[in-house]
Amino acid sequence: MNILKQTALNLFENSLAKQGTVLAIRTWYPATFYEVDFHFPFMDMSKWDRVQHIKIKVGPGVYRDYTPAGWDVETRTCTLYIDAVQAGPGSEWVQSLKQGDNVTYVGVGSTMHKPAEQGKMIAFGDMTTIGHYLALQQLAGGKSLSGAIAIAEENHRIEFAEYFNWDITPVEQTDQGGFHGITKWVQDKDLENATVYVAGHIPTCVHLKKELKKTSADTIRVQGFWS
Repeated sequence: MNILKQTALNLFENSLAKQGTVLAIRTWYPATFYEVDFHFPFMDMSKWDRVQHIKIKVGPGVYRDYTPAGWDVETRTCTLYIDAVQAGPGSEWVQSLKQGDNVTYVGVGSTMHKPAEQGKMIAFGDMTTIGHYLALQQLAGGKSLSGAIAIAEENHRIEFAEYFNWDITPVEQTDQGGFHGITKWVQDKDLENATVYVAGHIPTCVHLKKELKKTSADTIRVQGFWS
């Protein structure tokens, strides 16, 4: 990294950066999916009405966006669900974390997804969307969220079904974004009077939206994460 770029980055971080602390780490088996509890003392969660994303520093000059889920307004704690199956700075970062570590983030922002005011809420995505939809469920309060999330590892599908108390079904992921598993699940489902949420692998989101437009779904809201 050249001196000018490093100087600009330092100024950026000094003006916006805030700190958080790792409280606990839970690893699924195989160890390519992590739940990490954080304390973010400077983060005001009280006005969140949409799913949020946090831009976290995972390496020198490198940031990744993660979704806070299961947050507590009073204690300013939350959980990040991080898929580390793809090699890269984000995966290396989460695999290196230890309880008590300090982390740096430079902002919290809203996504396009918020609870529907009426009708069913149906969610589709890959494993990177688990925290995203847990956050949407939290915002929705007692309103039910159903749908399908594509997961490649069989043991992860088992853990998902046993661990989460909601109506989202883990389906087998046989392609990069889970398109075939999700479209198979949709075939015999009634999407009438539903708001459909699509998130995760961007090309898959595009293809899913085209397929879902052929159904009776009232509204389709897309939030791409990765390509």
